[in-house]
Amino acid sequence: MALRKGGRALAALLVSWAALGPCTLAGTEPGAPSDAEGLPCPAACSCGHDDYTDELSVFCSSRNLTQLPDGIPDAARALWLDSNNFSSVPAGAFRNLSSLGFLNLQGSGLASLEPQALLGLQNLYHLHLERNQLRSLAAHTFLHTPGLASLGLHNNLLSRVEEGLFQGLTNLWDLNLGWNSLAVLPDTAFHGLANLRELVLAGNKLTYLQPALFCGLGELRELDLSRNALRSVKANVFVKLPKLQKLYLDHNLLAAVAPGAFLGMKALRWLDLSHNRVGGLLEDTFPGLLGLHVLRLAHNALASLRPRTFKDLHFLEELQLGHNRLRQLPEKAFEGLGQLEVLALNDNQIQEIKAGAFLGLFNVAVMNLSGNCLRNLPEQVFRGLGKLHSLHLEHSCLGRVGLHTFAGLSGLRRLFLKDNGLEAIDEQSLWGLAELLELDLTANRLTHLPGRLFQGLGKLEYLLLSRNRLSALPADALGPLQRTFWLDVSHNRLQALPEAVLAPLGQLRYLSLRNNSLRTFVPQPLGLERLWLEGNPWDCGCPLRALRALALQHPAVVPRFVRAVAEGDDDRQPPAYAYNNITCASPPAVSGLDLRDLSEAHFAHC
Repeated sequence: MALRKGGRALAALLVSWAALGPCTLAGTEPGAPSDAEGLPCPAACSCGHDDYTDELSVFCSSRNLTQLPDGIPDAARALWLDSNNFSSVPAGAFRNLSSLGFLNLQGSGLASLEPQALLGLQNLYHLHLERNQLRSLAAHTFLHTPGLASLGLHNNLLSRVEEGLFQGLTNLWDLNLGWNSLAVLPDTAFHGLANLRELVLAGNKLTYLQPALFCGLGELRELDLSRNALRSVKANVFVKLPKLQKLYLDHNLLAAVAPGAFLGMKALRWLDLSHNRVGGLLEDTFPGLLGLHVLRLAHNALASLRPRTFKDLHFLEELQLGHNRLRQLPEKAFEGLGQLEVLALNDNQIQEIKAGAFLGLFNVAVMNLSGNCLRNLPEQVFRGLGKLHSLHLEHSCLGRVGLHTFAGLSGLRRLFLKDNGLEAIDEQSLWGLAELLELDLTANRLTHLPGRLFQGLGKLEYLLLSRNRLSALPADALGPLQRTFWLDVSHNRLQALPEAVLAPLGQLRYLSLRNNSLRTFVPQPLGLERLWLEGNPWDCGCPLRALRALALQHPAVVPRFVRAVAEGDDDRQPPAYAYNNITCASPPAVSGLDLRDLSEAHFAHC
């Protein structure tokens, strides 16, 4: 979170300090003289000298200290006091450390900071006070640190910001007040911070933003207001932020956005309004946002899209509208979005897409319509989307794919039709998709495949037909798929798989035949790297002798156990394994045994 919102400038500013981390202390004994011309080091700490920058760092992290250590060298440039047990910092605690540029007090149990605690730190650039128990800070607490460039106060218990708290911090670039208990901010809270670039207010209890709050922040580039309790965005709140590039308003309670709320924000590149309660967008909701590249409106309550809503967003590249309540996509719904590359409309209630709904989306590359209930798609509904390379239509109630449903998608590379209840696909419906690399027809109701369904799909690499009702594959159906290396026909009703069906697949490397009704199988092509066979009633007679030989000679191709990776699995969990048995159902003498465990004598008569 810190790096995503409000941390990038800080990361850049801390480059010079990163080299001074604890990894430079190898061989340094606590309490031993430092390398910096024999300067002493506090007994509880370790010291390191950077020869390149000629700077001294003092490391007192995680030492269970209850008070500041004595004997910190006056020449120290960086002081690490994090993860200790201080309850407070007394006045003048650092008065002799005028050279200090970096001070880390995060996670040290601080409940209070005396008003004069930072006296003498006029050269301090970076101050970390996050992850403590600070409930309040007196006005002018930072009066003695005029050079501060970054200030971390997040993850404390602050319930208010005193007027004048940040007075004099004209060089401050990064201010993080996130994850406190701030419910209201004074109008002048940030006055005087003329050079502030990033401001994080996420994770507080703000319900209202007054128009004067951000006045004077003319250099602000990133503002994070996510995870508060804001109920509306009023006009003129952001009008004095002409250089703002990223604005996060996600995870609030926003029900409405005032017309012109973002007026004048010509530098805005990223606007996140997701996870709110916005029920409608007006034609003047986003006027003048000519530089906007990313607009996130997912997880709201949008029931419809008005024409010309996005008319000014000529350079928008990503539009997230998933998890709303949209029922229909009208004609020219996305007018003006000629540069759009990603359009997400997943998990709405879309039942109808009007002809011309996607008109003008010349550059869209990824479109997600999954999780709707489209039932029928108009003929040529995607015409004009020549640059579309990934189309998601999973879980969309499609019962049939028509002749011209995908007409015009000459650049399509990935087509996802999983879990639709498809019962039929027109034989010519995929013709023209010459660039297609992946076709997912998993979990439908297909009982047969037209013989010429895959004609023209010479570049297809992945074909997923699992969990259908296929009882056979036409002899010539897979003929055009000479580049296919992954074929999944598991969980069907296949009773036989003649050699001629797989013969054209010279590049096939992964083949899953699990859970069918196969009794025999001749393994080919010869380049297979993995073969799944579990769950078939194998007839372990002479026809399976070749399969047994393959399994014994190449156990990596037909392993007894295979790693089972379900979609969405947590990589941190131990891997799960599934059996890849070749269990004999007949003849009766070997029923229940694995083909690989049969002796050579069993096949002596073959």
